[in-house]
Amino acid sequence: MFGFFFGTACLAGLIFALRHRRWHHSHHGRGGRWGWRGRMRWLFERLDTSPGQEKVFVKAADELTEAFDKLRDELRNTRAAIAQALRGEQFDGGSLRELHEKHDALLAQLRETMRTAMAQVHESLDPRQRRELADLIEHGFGYGYRGHGGCGWRGGYRYV
Repeated sequence: MFGFFFGTACLAGLIFALRHRRWHHSHHGRGGRWGWRGRMRWLFERLDTSPGQEKVFVKAADELTEAFDKLRDELRNTRAAIAQALRGEQFDGGSLRELHEKHDALLAQLRETMRTAMAQVHESLDPRQRRELADLIEHGFGYGYRGHGGCGWRGGYRYV
């Protein structure tokens, strides 16, 4: 009898763990269909990319993510510097100048990373894929699914 209860409890725990994992991944952008990797998979299918092209895209996305993470990490220092400048009897513009210099350096690094990554992606794509990607970026990733061109559910044509 004890084995029956123990087995039932283990099964309930397994079901709970699997449901929690699926909810966690699909709703927090770490996986599932609409996480960034899921969106990349959708983009690869839409552009009909080769495995070599996909490696270039993933490398570019990783480099850009790393550069954006550096900016995000600087946010705490930014908030602390602004708070410190406002706390004193007189406004401390010197600490904000130092902060702006850090921001300028991080933004310059981000711009260079983006320029390099976009050049690599551009070089890896053929003209049709470049046109399709440019349209998706310009109009948003829903482009083509509402009859605005492309190859979506109600799209009228596909680039040839």
